[in-house]
Amino acid sequence: MTYVESLKRGKKEYFYLTKNVRIGQNSWKKIREYLGDKKPSDEEISKHARVIELKVRELVIGSKHFYLADKDAETLQDLKEGYNEWLRQTPPSVRKRLNEDFVIRFTYHTNAIEGNRLTLRQTALILKDKVIPSGIRAEDYNEAINGKECLDFLKSYKGGLNSSFLEKVNWVLTKNTGVVYSGRIRFFDVKIEGSSHVPPKHVEVKKHLGNLYKWYGANKAKLHPFELATLVHSKLAWIHPFEDGNGRTARAVMNFILMKKGYPMFFIPFERREDYYGALELADSGNNKGYVKRMLNLIIDQIRSYGR
Repeated sequence: MTYVESLKRGKKEYFYLTKNVRIGQNSWKKIREYLGDKKPSDEEISKHARVIELKVRELVIGSKHFYLADKDAETLQDLKEGYNEWLRQTPPSVRKRLNEDFVIRFTYHTNAIEGNRLTLRQTALILKDKVIPSGIRAEDYNEAINGKECLDFLKSYKGGLNSSFLEKVNWVLTKNTGVVYSGRIRFFDVKIEGSSHVPPKHVEVKKHLGNLYKWYGANKAKLHPFELATLVHSKLAWIHPFEDGNGRTARAVMNFILMKKGYPMFFIPFERREDYYGALELADSGNNKGYVKRMLNLIIDQIRSYGR
């Protein structure tokens, strides 16, 4: 909260607009904007309050973005432009082949993180060559088929972020895999094996989703697209709105937001799943800046590969 502070030096009184800013867990800094030696009007206070907020943002964030460092935002912008230039210059046949490769890798990695037993090669045989490898589980096979179908759906979807969209994404990803309430917002409590995070009670899920949609609407024009996409992902993972497939749903929605903003999609490498879980723990603790940075480090080399 900003307030007018008066300081006396000798016989003179000077006025400042002041705000105390938290810059660490136990550290604060006082930001002052000089108002003059006469009591300021409401108009002057409002004018200088805007200056104070800019100073606060620079102090806390160190960037004109909320969570991304400026250099990282510039890198992402360069990569976005390079990606779109690559799309314009690359023949359709080559784009088709590389898109097929991405679908295979995305499907393999996002499913492997959740325990799917297929190898990358087996996933390719299923999705590209239409071959069913011997000895695989029907559930693993269906998850691979569903992953491709989900990406196709995301590319065709023209609506916004809402429960109908989330339910469709989750249904596509989990149908025919043994999930009882596929594509249905959960009406029972769940636990996450191997995680300290306890998802909200089922009676609170719709409230949290409603808050997410409001947050998204308020921030979709303010945040950098990468910030927006990754934070929606962490919020969905925290809410855990479905019986199963919550991680896959969150990663799919994250890519949908990036694609909608003209950025290339990416996958979280299965080999770096521990780093990924660590990033989500940062978000759960409220360290969004650290979380966004960690997520960028996880995928930046994939985006750089376009146009090489």
